[in-house]
Amino acid sequence: MVVYTAITQGYDTLKTPPVFWRPTARFVAFLEGPPTVNDWEVRPLHRRSFDPCRNAKIYKILAHDFFPQARFSLWIDGSIQIVSKLSPQALISAYLGQHDLAVFKHRRRNCPYKEGAYCTAQGLDSRELIEDQLKKYRQMGYPQDNGLAECTVLLRRHTDAIKRFNEAWYREIQAHSRRDQLSFNFVAHSLGLKYAYFQGDISNNEHFQWLQNKTSRMHTHQPSGVL
Repeated sequence: MVVYTAITQGYDTLKTPPVFWRPTARFVAFLEGPPTVNDWEVRPLHRRSFDPCRNAKIYKILAHDFFPQARFSLWIDGSIQIVSKLSPQALISAYLGQHDLAVFKHRRRNCPYKEGAYCTAQGLDSRELIEDQLKKYRQMGYPQDNGLAECTVLLRRHTDAIKRFNEAWYREIQAHSRRDQLSFNFVAHSLGLKYAYFQGDISNNEHFQWLQNKTSRMHTHQPSGVL
């Protein structure tokens, strides 16, 4: 399994991996500068966009492109520390038995429409982009209160179905808001992709801990899963 993250503009610091994960998992970080801790393989960040948030999203979503030989990948936002007592293999067995993807449920909302209203009110992205995106979802018959993922952690089995999902999800983000939680459930629903939920939520679970960011963030750069 590849465990990976991307950090832009110093908004987070690398977290030390669990010692017992190191023999069986590869740790890769896409960074603008040198690593702050050992045990990570560092790759440089590209500059496909002037928006650092969108730059990081490319790695987050297109896992199959950056790790074509991997059977499994675990994306963690830069603010996430792995605290699981399970090995990588046991975590995979626990959550990917019948599914190719596992994610957390959102703690506060259960619907992209409600998430869109929140993001608009908080100025987290362009009002026009968000409203156009949600208008499209309504016109396509996407139901309200159909669930909402919190996309700080993504555990994936690298199958053809996941590749199709990743690419469709990335197209939505290119065409609409960079707030990836707005499009995750819609894309999964459209493709018929079933996914598992980790137990608990990102602020209260046995596998991952959300840590305070290194520096104060502006709203436009808040990680997608901590709002």
